[in-house]
Amino acid sequence: MHFPDSFFEDEVRDGFFVPGLMKKTWAAQMEVLADIAKVCQKYNIRWFADRGTLLGAVRHGGYIPWDDDLDICMLRDDYIRFYSVAEKELPVGYYLPRVQGRERCLLSTVWNRTSICIEKDHLEKFHGYPYIAGVDIFPLDYIAPRPEDEKARCQLANLVGHAASTIRDDNQHTDEAEALVTEIEQVLHVTLDRGKSMQNQLFALLEKVFSLFSSENATEVAYMPNWISWKSWKFPLEYYEKSVMLPFEHTKIAVPILYREATRVQFGDHYMTPVRSGGGHDYPCYQPLEQKLAELTLGRGNLLSQYHFSRDHLHRPEWQGQNVRPGKLAADFVNIARELHQKIFEAASAGNLDTAKYLLETCQNSAIQTGTTLEQFGLKDHLSIRLLEQYCEQVYLIHENPDSIRSVHQQLDGELAHMEAIIQTELPIRKEIVFLPFKASFWNSMEPMWREASRNPDYDVYVIPIPYYYKSLDQSSGKLHYEGGLFPDYVPVTDYRQYDLRIRQPDITIIHNPYDDCSFTTSVHPSFYSSNLKNYTGQLIYIPYFQLDEIEPEDTRSIHNMKYYVTVPGVVHSDKVLVQSEQMRTAYIECLTRFAGEDTKTIWEKKIICYDKTHNVLPDYR
Repeated sequence: MHFPDSFFEDEVRDGFFVPGLMKKTWAAQMEVLADIAKVCQKYNIRWFADRGTLLGAVRHGGYIPWDDDLDICMLRDDYIRFYSVAEKELPVGYYLPRVQGRERCLLSTVWNRTSICIEKDHLEKFHGYPYIAGVDIFPLDYIAPRPEDEKARCQLANLVGHAASTIRDDNQHTDEAEALVTEIEQVLHVTLDRGKSMQNQLFALLEKVFSLFSSENATEVAYMPNWISWKSWKFPLEYYEKSVMLPFEHTKIAVPILYREATRVQFGDHYMTPVRSGGGHDYPCYQPLEQKLAELTLGRGNLLSQYHFSRDHLHRPEWQGQNVRPGKLAADFVNIARELHQKIFEAASAGNLDTAKYLLETCQNSAIQTGTTLEQFGLKDHLSIRLLEQYCEQVYLIHENPDSIRSVHQQLDGELAHMEAIIQTELPIRKEIVFLPFKASFWNSMEPMWREASRNPDYDVYVIPIPYYYKSLDQSSGKLHYEGGLFPDYVPVTDYRQYDLRIRQPDITIIHNPYDDCSFTTSVHPSFYSSNLKNYTGQLIYIPYFQLDEIEPEDTRSIHNMKYYVTVPGVVHSDKVLVQSEQMRTAYIECLTRFAGEDTKTIWEKKIICYDKTHNVLPDYR
């Protein structure tokens, strides 16, 4: 299956943060489903999206944002036929559970592997996903046409199910277990082998009870564990007589022909209203394997794109930017030159012409250096540059005519006075604020502050979109992407190659991308990593490019996913992090404190700030 690179980016859906690793999970699961679908098509086996996958297809056109598995269902006869051919038809390396035990009677699974795999061919097929990916398959059994028969089946299922769930290998020879087994043998007219695992035999027997009735004369189907225990999830058979295809992520998925009705049976009349809860297992599905993968890949690159925190990352380099503002550089030159003129006059008056000439050369070199630096600020056509050039010419003429050195004041102070007046007008000492978005589609999160800064007469404001790239399977860089031409026409964009951060040393630098090299999918150019930027700015500020629903204490899935966008380099290296609300600020502080240690809490309390984008006030971050 083909997915565009952008599919694997972190994304906010319905206010929920979906990390890039979860996108890889989804893509790998859909690859498994595609292989299952090929087998089903070859043997004319019907299958349908089920449970959260069905709801996701109907409500979201893909996965439910907080779901991490893929579920399908089959009618029992199709289910049996699928498992009769699946092992030989599915790709080499796939795994199916044996025809025994709890898994097979309640549901079955198809996995692409039995363990973590970081082999190149495997990662290429499954979109860089190293963990086990699979699909759950739920059998739908036929309801007996006569109510009394169905009632009897439910009683049998309860009897066998109770025994299967209580009898284990370590207690199957007790008197209590023997009594249960004997009762089941008498009721069902079967004989169970005491020398083998009784629990496996009981679950196999339970599956036979579930599938006791055939499609003949049946008008309803159900997933038996739900039906027998809670009398829920029973469907008219007509829902599953045919399938239709609905959009699902970047493909389509088979759903029951009466899919809305089937969804309503499973999730109630308000199924279109998202509820961020539920699920029958811990989220995310790969969490138990993360540490094992870290051990496997130790020294083999950062496949997990993990950020490893160090206290050194909290160090703030001393900023030199206040010394390199164009107006200040030019004004400093004027003041220094005046002092040198006096020393030149004194040296010449004392007959020390060599000293006077050396000081003149110092004046000229200082003027050249100042002019070169101003040109690097993009001021090549400014009058200040031309006046510096004229000054250099005058200094050269004086240097070559020793008799004129004593009149240096008369010849050069006037040049300086003219230059000073022009500098005050042309190069006022202002602060520079730089916005570094990396994707045009995220600009709206920066725009409110950009508008405020642009209205502030004390700032020179620059919008400098930075290049980014999508990572390959080995986490190396690919083709650079640059979206400078995609920003709104009213936003003046400066090419990143025309603004040297090391020279300009902006007062404030505002970033969008906090990941440095710790994203599963993308990276900005390394020169724009937060760890580098903080060396060349007075304040490094991070504004998240996304807005989330508020995170409640009981929302464990949202809390888990915070590690993908909170415990990242940009948050640690930045001087300020602007978040959407006080509630989100609290969540950030708690997450970072768990990550870095309780003694760092006061650091995060100072760093994390609630910024209301509706206020037309540029905060004072100094």
